[in-house]
Amino acid sequence: MLMISTVPNRIAPSWLLAILLLGLGLRVAFLLKGTAAIYYSPELFVLNGDSSSYTLAFENLWCTGYYTFDFLEPDAAFGRLPGYPFFYGAHWLLFGSAWAAPATAWSQVLLDTAAIGLVFLILQRLEPHRPRTAYLGALLYATYPFIIVWVPVIGTEVLSADLTLLWLWALLNWRPNVAYALGLGMLLALSILVREYMGILLPITFGWLLWQYWLARGKGLLRYATLVAVGFGLLYGGWPVRNYLLAHRIILLKPKAAGYANQTPDVDEFYQWIHCWTPDENPWLDSVLIGKGTVRFPAAAFSSAASRAQAQRLVALARQCGSGFWMLRKGIDSGPRYHNAAAMLADTAYQRHHFHHCNAEIGAGFQALRQQFMAEHPFRFWLDVPLRNLWKAFFKSTLTTDQALAPRPAIPYAGLLRLLFGYRTVLLLLGWGGLLVVKGRGEARWLVAAVAGFLYVYICFIYRGLEMRYLLQADVLLLVPAALWLGRWWPATLPGPAAKRAVVA
Repeated sequence: MLMISTVPNRIAPSWLLAILLLGLGLRVAFLLKGTAAIYYSPELFVLNGDSSSYTLAFENLWCTGYYTFDFLEPDAAFGRLPGYPFFYGAHWLLFGSAWAAPATAWSQVLLDTAAIGLVFLILQRLEPHRPRTAYLGALLYATYPFIIVWVPVIGTEVLSADLTLLWLWALLNWRPNVAYALGLGMLLALSILVREYMGILLPITFGWLLWQYWLARGKGLLRYATLVAVGFGLLYGGWPVRNYLLAHRIILLKPKAAGYANQTPDVDEFYQWIHCWTPDENPWLDSVLIGKGTVRFPAAAFSSAASRAQAQRLVALARQCGSGFWMLRKGIDSGPRYHNAAAMLADTAYQRHHFHHCNAEIGAGFQALRQQFMAEHPFRFWLDVPLRNLWKAFFKSTLTTDQALAPRPAIPYAGLLRLLFGYRTVLLLLGWGGLLVVKGRGEARWLVAAVAGFLYVYICFIYRGLEMRYLLQADVLLLVPAALWLGRWWPATLPGPAAKRAVVA
């Protein structure tokens, strides 16, 4: 479904080079200066609370032959899909243990700079008659602060966002040949192996193929869909096969707790109950972990004195024999300290809470409270917290102080942060508005809308534990329709020579 048209190419290529250099400079500057001085604390340079689960998974595989980030937790062998650990592992092998994390961060700088060019190519394909739009989109991505702040961090955010942009570019440049179909399938598999919920790209891609070949009266659909599936299976298939051989159970992505010792049923069900009536679990979790008396839950969380008493009884149990709560209270997480598994097993407090807990009773109690709340307050359950999450997703203006990447900027930066969050809000509104307003680019609009819509609905309405980084892939895709809409406000042509370009029909 491609055709060639003659379109004006009015802006000098040097502008793209300038934008790429600007984006590279901002990322390098943040990596060298902004990371410790402005946003993250020095001791968390390029590492956050999740980083060790990625790094240890590969290091343990290489050193012991066993892929896990915690030898004391059986499910940790399946808790991290291998995409990012192997990406980190390549740097570990090349640069050594001491330099692996910084080297990975520098690779992310380069990859995300290349993603600026991807945004340019996507918009050039979509708006060949408005060359300024491609440069505008590249500039928006090059300077987008909420991708830049993740570039130095050892985690999946940047790599997953870049792969998502590559996926969009690949679909818009579809070629009906064997290599392209196999490559697209492998790209889908890599996207999932890096960030599991990007599995949404798989049904969207097959839906897109079905639409394309329906327009072409179905010619070749089965062949190319099969090739995409084969490419996907070649890269992804080893993961569930390995899991079944090791555990004799089907694990397509990862277990619910992902092998984290502090995400046991007691903590998980507590979170799910809290998310019935508030999107922020941290104050209530702190009250359970730090406090000693009753927790002053809001009256709106209960419909009877019996349910209120039940919650306090469960809090007392959580403090007494909940292994996940004990792990959180002691600050023991699946991380580097678990290199010394023997020392942990010799710790009598660890043994008592890890092997003699009451997690099932606590989890069942909080599950009953959640089900009672859902039955008695269905409107509040399905709309109140999700809509508050949705408001936060669009209009968040401050940083919390209790996240894994704290401490946060000092007071002098508060105004700048509000300005940056306001800038993000404007771009999001332009992006969603562009999906509705900009006509004639149906393929790209529906691809972006499908991915972004799924992520916003899933994170805000179903998962509910909203962290802004979970929306990063959707946010960078929305820069495309934002640039398309902004580009419509500018003149279509500029003085200069013309050139031929391939465009999507």
